[in-house]
Amino acid sequence: MAQSTLSQLFTVQESRNLQSMYNTGELEGVILQIKSKSDNLDNVQLNIAVLGDVGSGKSTFINAMRGLRSSDHGAAPTGNEETWMEPTKYPCQDLPNVQLWDLPGMNSFGFELNNYLKKVKFESFDFFIIVSQARFRENDGEIAKKIQEQGKEFYYVRSKIDNDAYSLKKQGADLNEGWRTIRRDCINNFQTVGVTPPDIFLISSFDLEEYDFLRLKSTLTRDLPSIKSNVLSLSVPKIMLDVTEPKRRMLMKRVWLLAILAGAVGAVPVSVPVPMSVPVPVPVLSVITIIGLTVAGRIYLQKQLGLSDKLLQSLASKVAKPSSVLKAEMNHRLPRKMPLAVTNVLLGITIVTCMITGIKYSFSPVMLSIFGAVSSFALTYKLLKDSLKDHLETVQCLVKSALSRD
Repeated sequence: MAQSTLSQLFTVQESRNLQSMYNTGELEGVILQIKSKSDNLDNVQLNIAVLGDVGSGKSTFINAMRGLRSSDHGAAPTGNEETWMEPTKYPCQDLPNVQLWDLPGMNSFGFELNNYLKKVKFESFDFFIIVSQARFRENDGEIAKKIQEQGKEFYYVRSKIDNDAYSLKKQGADLNEGWRTIRRDCINNFQTVGVTPPDIFLISSFDLEEYDFLRLKSTLTRDLPSIKSNVLSLSVPKIMLDVTEPKRRMLMKRVWLLAILAGAVGAVPVSVPVPMSVPVPVPVLSVITIIGLTVAGRIYLQKQLGLSDKLLQSLASKVAKPSSVLKAEMNHRLPRKMPLAVTNVLLGITIVTCMITGIKYSFSPVMLSIFGAVSSFALTYKLLKDSLKDHLETVQCLVKSALSRD
């Protein structure tokens, strides 16, 4: 099966070193380590999946890309029937560090599309080439949507175009107009299913000097660096998830402790009357505690995760980006989340207060203390857990911004 680009970038030991650096607060060092890898992607293997229906010509296309005929040793087996269930890889001599993967025909085993994608481990491939003959097929549009949902890219190949050329000649039609019609048809079909049209190539795997085969190879060669860069960008969340996981677990323990503290305070029956016709107790201590712990917890989490103006200023000079750009990215989520957090705190306190008010005269002081403890714990835990999630996502945004070549 295809080895993900992520696993090629970092060895197990390197991943552990990144985790150790992040645990000790060296977010800048982690970013610079990842950047050093991103600046040297030439040796990273790219896994390109070639897919299409049985008989579409994908295996013949792979052989043509490798400069082989179907009868040559090591060539991909061709024919209108497929008996293998697993993707098969083939090195491409003209494109170093590129593996072409021949996937089973999308219509060969009667799988429903999602089951087919799981079977071939669709998400493990970095780039895709959809091969189709004669006409645009439903599977072409569906698989294209799945590719773009992953944020990845693909080419669309209309194979066996020599057959179309023969038909057009027999009809006395203009070949150039015929090619334009086919391209327009492909573009319209992709747009109809809500997919941004990719580069489209009309090829014959037997007449390599004709049509778009040579343009396809040159385009792929040109696009390899940007494809690898896109793969790295998509890998950043996975990389940072691995790097931050140990610290996330540690901080979750802190969240639990703060929530338990809020629960303990919430159990204390301290209240004051509010001006009403009938005095109604309000759990002032619980309210102050929840607000205080939530605000302090957010500040603590931001500091522990390494998000600071000092980091931005130091990092900006080392990644050749203005600190204002990095700060804008770091604050991309948090300003939107802060008002929501405040709203949640106030809403939660209001609900808790109303409930305590409503049940005060129905339950004993012990039951009121239990309710105050549980509600204070639950509200504080929820707010701080969400805050931790937001801050971790902010770290990912910051790393992606530092690595981007824009």
